Parts: sequence; C-alpha cells; structure tokens
Amino acid sequence: MDAGAHQAGWSSDSPDWLVQRAINSPDRIALMDGDRRLSYAELRQAAAKAARRLGALGAGRGSTVGLSLTPGLDCAIVLHALISLGARVEMLPPGAARSTDTQPSLVISDLSQLDGPEREVELLEAHDPAEVLFRMQTSGTSGKPKRVGLTYANFLWSAIGSAFNLGVDPADRWLCCLPLHHVAGLSILIRSAIYGTGALIQPRFDVERVAESLEAGQATVISLVATQLARLVRAGADLSSPRALLVGGGAVPQELLAEATGGGARVVQTYGMTETCAQVTALSPGEAKHRLGSAGRPLLGSRVRISVDGEILVAGPTVAPGSLSADGWLHSGDLGRLDDDGHLYVRDRISDTIVSGGENIAPSEVEVVLESHPEVLEAAVIGRPDPEWQEAVTAVIVSADGARPPGAEELRRHCAERLARHQVPKRFEFVGELPRSASGKLLRRMLRDRPVSSADP
Repeated sequence: MDAGAHQAGWSSDSPDWLVQRAINSPDRIALMDGDRRLSYAELRQAAAKAARRLGALGAGRGSTVGLSLTPGLDCAIVLHALISLGARVEMLPPGAARSTDTQPSLVISDLSQLDGPEREVELLEAHDPAEVLFRMQTSGTSGKPKRVGLTYANFLWSAIGSAFNLGVDPADRWLCCLPLHHVAGLSILIRSAIYGTGALIQPRFDVERVAESLEAGQATVISLVATQLARLVRAGADLSSPRALLVGGGAVPQELLAEATGGGARVVQTYGMTETCAQVTALSPGEAKHRLGSAGRPLLGSRVRISVDGEILVAGPTVAPGSLSADGWLHSGDLGRLDDDGHLYVRDRISDTIVSGGENIAPSEVEVVLESHPEVLEAAVIGRPDPEWQEAVTAVIVSADGARPPGAEELRRHCAERLARHQVPKRFEFVGELPRSASGKLLRRMLRDRPVSSADP
C-alpha cells in the first residue's frame, strides 16, 4: 500500500460497493432508465453475467478496458461489471473507438459485443483503495484535454464529502443527464452505489425530458451546469421538486441563480474538476438564497486556499494521484476568492482573463450583462489581439430564438450602463451557437482559435 492510500484514510482493502448494497439493501432500486428498473440484487446479478462475457473477451484484473456506450442502464451494468473484475476503466465518449492518448486492450462501444460466450471469472469483493479505478478526460476548457486517473479512495472520499454536506435519504433518486465520460456524470452513478440510493439515467440533457422528470417528482437530486439550468429556467420548468439542484462547471451568473431560487429551486452551487473527482466545495442546501454566487465551503477532507496571484489551490483525499505540485497543492488554473467565512467565489479560468489597456477583465462578468439583454440568448467574451489595446474585448453573441441580431451600438450602450468602461466590448461577432464541451462547459479557447465570423467593430 502506498503513502497515498494511508493519507486517504484507508490501510486495507475496501469492500466492493455493489456487493455491499446487494447484501444490505437487495430490493432497493439502484438504477432507472425510462420504464426499466433494477434493484441492487438484480444489478449485481446482471453485472456478474456481463463480467463473465467481458472475461471471455479478455477483460480481467489489471486490464484496461475502454467503455464507450450511450449513458443508460446497460452502460451502468457494464461499468459495474468492469469494477467487479478489477479492470481499469477508460471512460470514452459514446461511439469512440478508442482514446487518442491510450491503448486499452479492449473497447466496448456496442452492446452486441457482449452477445458471445461466458467464461468463469473472479469477481472481487474488495478493492485496493489506492488503485486507479477510472481514467477520465478533463474538459479541456483552457487547453488540450488530458487523462486523469481516479482511485477507489478518491471516489469514496468524494461520496463521503457530498453526503456530509447534502445528507443522504434512502429514497433519494439522483437524476443523471450529464455525460458518463465526464466525472460529474460518472460520480452520480458511483455515489448512488456507495449510498445505496437510486440513479435515474438519461442518455443526454434534453430540456423537455428533464423538465418532465422534475415536474413528475421522479428525482430528489439533480446535477447541472449553468447552461443547462439557464435553458430549464427559460423553458419555464418547475424546479421546486428536487431537495437539491447542484450547479457546477464554472462561475454561475447571479441573475440566473436569483431567478432559479426565486422560482423555488433549492440551488446548491458547487466547485470541482476532474482532478478532484468532482466536487471539492459546495454550498449547504439552506445557503443558496443567502450566498448567491458562492460555490460554498470545502467538503469534508478537502482544503482550499487562494494563492497570491488569486489562483484556487486544492488539496485533500479526492485529488487524483500525480496532480499535486511540489508545494503540495493542486493548481486549478481558476481564479477565485474566499470570504471571511471560508466560502469560495469562482471567477474565471486564468487563461481566459483578458488584458486590455493594462486592465484585467473577467469574461464572465461581461457575459452576465450581455445575456441580460432580451435579444441575446448566449454570450461569450474573449480577447482578440489588438495593436492598441493588446487585447480587444470581443463579445461573441447568439441571438435569442427568432430575434433579429441586436446592433453593436445597442449592445455597447447596454453594457456601458452596467459595466466599467474598460469592460465594455469593443467588437461584436454573431454566431449560430457557441462551442461547448460534452458536459456543457463553454470552450472560449475554440473561439479564440477560429477566424473572425460575422463581425461589427
């Protein structure tokens, strides 16, 4: 056992989550996907069968297997089967043949691959907490995505921290509409198995389907990114049913939070990243209305501080092996601040900060103002090289559905009434949609890298 496992608080193997749940709460619903339901006993049985078929394909303890299935009940069964085999799981986008930077021995991209014969295999009932369980790709918001290895202990501590903050009800049903090849989606399935609660899986985020599920009271907890929350609010969805609506993925506009909470949503803003196995800070459920814009305090076991340059630094047992710098901290690449009570406020990626005329400008502060204009659906703010200003503040605009693109002068006037002079965009570009990651995060780097589109200086 290496030092990392001891630091994480485990010095011996940890029981398998699914084995424990199948014994302790066999009849409790584990997974829901449309009209399909599986209890924990049924899930264990289905995972064992899938494990035997995976074994016939060469999967086993120590092997690396790519998983590239559409999110759903069947994908979750295969995922638990691979865990029980002791395989290292490489999470890939649906339909991907393999990762560009690794070579898994096997990639499961179609359920028909499991139609073959079975082979007797050893199903693990305990795991080394220091062993890498999943390899996940970062969102790539500031550069090329990279692969991060997350251990059994990382997921255990992440689940414990979330449980201490949100609480756990045996009747909980956590709606997962985020990609499973991103840690925010995957962690919902893992936490649910650790808690012995239910996970309601949807293949992708669909405004109407998610709204219907929430309005029907099918979910008690849901995780979203800000863009998804904004679309639900615009659609007039009733968000009052879940006991907790988690929002992460970067800075969240205060106007959006105010509108959602004003409509009865119990918003729990969070902060985390792939390297911290999802959440590292979160508001408590009762703080949302009083701490608008805050991502909360560090969860149990996690530590957060702000560097002299304003960067968010993180340490603790959820941090992936190899992610700490020589100073003992994970350097997040995000700008933020802590208030006197230890609540974190996230601003922007350091790499997204615009330097114009000697002033540092946070894009999200300008985007919030632009999106308050009735004819603007979405906005992204970037810096374009400029001989006079070093970088010219440039707004990339998606017009509201059916709306005429607002004029540049109108938008400048709108911003000038609400922002400091140096924050007002000097250029405007109009596009049909903004580039986003699979988890819904805005990819400003892609806007910076592509040629200027329809523009109005």
